[in-house]
Amino acid sequence: MKKVLFTLVLSFSAIVFYAQEFAPVGAEWYYDESYAFSGDIDYIKFTSEKDTLINNQLCKKITKRHKILCNDRPYTEYVYASNDTVYFLDTIFNEFQVLYVFSADPLDSWIIKVKDEDHEIDTVSITVNSVSTIEINGQDLRALDVTYFKNDEQRPESRTSTIIEKIGDIEYMFNWYPWSTLACDGNISNGLRCYQDSEIGLYSSGIRDSCEYTYIWTGVFEIEESNLFHLYPNPAQDYTMLEIESMRKYLIEIFDSNGILIKSKMSEDSTCCLDLSLIENGYYLIRISKNNQLIGYKKLIKQ
Repeated sequence: MKKVLFTLVLSFSAIVFYAQEFAPVGAEWYYDESYAFSGDIDYIKFTSEKDTLINNQLCKKITKRHKILCNDRPYTEYVYASNDTVYFLDTIFNEFQVLYVFSADPLDSWIIKVKDEDHEIDTVSITVNSVSTIEINGQDLRALDVTYFKNDEQRPESRTSTIIEKIGDIEYMFNWYPWSTLACDGNISNGLRCYQDSEIGLYSSGIRDSCEYTYIWTGVFEIEESNLFHLYPNPAQDYTMLEIESMRKYLIEIFDSNGILIKSKMSEDSTCCLDLSLIENGYYLIRISKNNQLIGYKKLIKQ
């Protein structure tokens, strides 16, 4: 990895001292949750439980109903605010890092260091693209439109989002993925459903009808199919043929109706025979990918 100087880059005009509290005790965040290869919908809930002293710093203890597996963050977080800046405890490096800078201006940035799936140190830079104001329950709050960029020599990734003063990132409180999102099949956040505390009150983004909305997926037939490859026969018995034009060396994966991987193989040819003789009758999902890039899905009936 390239050596990077971890500095907080802020223009002088951005230094404004805010008399505000981030994550007051009792604050709650609800994030919309979905899953790879499943249509289930659930929610991730963060709760600011209490004040606690960590490394001689008074912090807010934030607990999670559960977490995003690929995010590599613990079930319990410790954060504190100093003037305009929110810091979080990084247990991997055993130090506090900058999470948000609410007073940042366009082109200002800060850096977070992470360890990727190869246990090498990368950095994530957060750059402010623009700043606006959003009115929530009678309060005018700053909204920072930002870009997250993961500086990984092998798998650089970027994403855009919005950080709202007092609330945080509207996608997820810790909105970066140390591991490649292409190599990790797990749960993801689709954004903030609700936030509430004693000062702001209840804020709902409108993503779902309620903060605690859930949905149970009924099967593979709710997955949208791709027309980029074909299966025949389908329904099938002992085998099915997969045909995909102008492609060599791709990964074929078979998932059952619960989204569990039951078989995979690499194919070197545009036509491949899939042996189904040892697979029980039922509904299945065929996924095709190449170099960690998703090509598409196809539904299969084994009978």
